[in-house]
Amino acid sequence: MHALILGARAPACLEWARALTAEHWQVTVADSLCWPLTKFSAAGKNYWQLPEPRKNPAAWIAALKDLVKTRKIDWIIPTCEEVFYLAWGAEKLKPHCHLFTSSFSLLATLHHKGLFADMTQNWPVKSPKTHILKSRDDVMEVADRSESYVFKPAFSRFATQTLLRPGIDSLAAIRPTLQSPWVAQEFIAGKEHCSFSLIQHGKLITHACYHPRYRVGRGSGIYFEVTHPAAIENFVQNFARETGYTGQVGFDFIEDDSGKLFVLECNPRATSGVHLFNNNSSALLKGITLQDKNDNGQQSTQVLRPTHHPRMSAMGMLLFAATKHGWKKTFWQDYKRAQDIITHNGEYKPHYAQLLGLLEMTARVLQKRCSLLAAVTADIEWDGQPMDARSDVPCN
Repeated sequence: MHALILGARAPACLEWARALTAEHWQVTVADSLCWPLTKFSAAGKNYWQLPEPRKNPAAWIAALKDLVKTRKIDWIIPTCEEVFYLAWGAEKLKPHCHLFTSSFSLLATLHHKGLFADMTQNWPVKSPKTHILKSRDDVMEVADRSESYVFKPAFSRFATQTLLRPGIDSLAAIRPTLQSPWVAQEFIAGKEHCSFSLIQHGKLITHACYHPRYRVGRGSGIYFEVTHPAAIENFVQNFARETGYTGQVGFDFIEDDSGKLFVLECNPRATSGVHLFNNNSSALLKGITLQDKNDNGQQSTQVLRPTHHPRMSAMGMLLFAATKHGWKKTFWQDYKRAQDIITHNGEYKPHYAQLLGLLEMTARVLQKRCSLLAAVTADIEWDGQPMDARSDVPCN
């Protein structure tokens, strides 16, 4: 089998490439960057550069179709927000290969933080009270209670624009519209949990849950400590049945002081939890092929889970977490006991290649005058804009 893994800039793509190579699949990886991380791994040596999907979705789909036919691809596995463009153009690709994704309409609903919160209200674990804000009038309706809420764009990532329990004066910067809505979600204090799952046609195959002990600011986790609240797995099982989902999906949860869980948002794509299977490539393979049989030759109903060893981005820990926590003995103890997600089985080239990727992103920051986190996904993110027209690449 031959897999095309998209999002070669992402460590998640590197994880998938290594896993499928270990399972004797042929692997091609693709992205719109010049120096994406996975390109520098032996598992990603077959690299193709594609156009930027956000700038021209139709041109991206056409280039992807040509690549699929040229390389004789059997499966396309997205890892980042290019999944939305893939789902949008799915009908042009399905005659030629399998796509590990759900419908565009379902992905769009899950990606919208307000619509997803509405979806959960009758589920075993639901979202905190969430208001969709489409105008300044909507903002002012919750202004007197602003310090009880978290404000964030309905389509956003990395918490780059999130306002945590802001005062009224801080709300002046929030200018939602019908096309660019925000949400105000009730603040719940507690312990964070994140999940990562592989689902096929409403069946949960592979599942992991973890606590992001260290983060880059309030955004991306860089240290992944395995947890396993039964209520979270039950929630994902229910989500799979209710939606008939296919693909990778992650959820962010908060567990309050009484032990009650709330689901905050959905990420209908790969998340860092995929790295928890870096010593079990078959768990990822079975997640897309359903090739998991019990002793009687029947389809197994057992959910595949990771080992409990923590994983981390070693470079991320040193660049971002050590400056804040490096004086603590516990930080270095945590660092020592975790396994790096980039360096694996003696392959060090991707570790050093991260510096090339950082250089490319820094050039984009200077060109577009934006933050580093915004630059990372500016050309692939989808923020609810129409797909049938070209879109300038944003960078906030």
